[in-house]
Amino acid sequence: MKISRFKPGILVVFIIFVLIEGISFATYQTVVLGQIERSNIMKSKLEEEVILSDEEQRTLDLINEYRVQNGLKELKPFSDLQDVAKLKAEDLVNNKYFAHTSATLGTPFKMLKDNKVKYKIAGENLAGSTTPEKAVEAWINSTSHRENILEEKFEYTGIYVIESPVYGSIFVQLFIGI
Repeated sequence: MKISRFKPGILVVFIIFVLIEGISFATYQTVVLGQIERSNIMKSKLEEEVILSDEEQRTLDLINEYRVQNGLKELKPFSDLQDVAKLKAEDLVNNKYFAHTSATLGTPFKMLKDNKVKYKIAGENLAGSTTPEKAVEAWINSTSHRENILEEKFEYTGIYVIESPVYGSIFVQLFIGI
């Protein structure tokens, strides 16, 4: 049987095409599996128990009472948000300022990104006060802070309370929706 040089060339091109398609599919599958794995890691992190101080727990309880009174679901504490709230609170005290944007850490959104916290919507409330009751009351009496508390898309929170020589305590609350 006589085989022309043209037919083996087609066979080689066909085999290369099949291999390339197989590699491409495997790479895509790895990406999809990686996304599923990251999603599962995120879910397990969201379910981790968060240890709050008495003041932080009281603040969360007051916020959630207010949300429920307004027909919303309670916020759930999230350890990664707790960590970022702590960074922000310590930065506020150590660098002696009181603002949403830090000269060292940037905006709350940059802080979340830098700490690999994924979200669709995010917000931050700050208060300088002596008790959780007074901090939450101040937030509820402020339009923009109240809007954060009552944002129905927010599902998770991190709250950190730190002593402050100026305010008694500083309360930092971060919110995210995913």
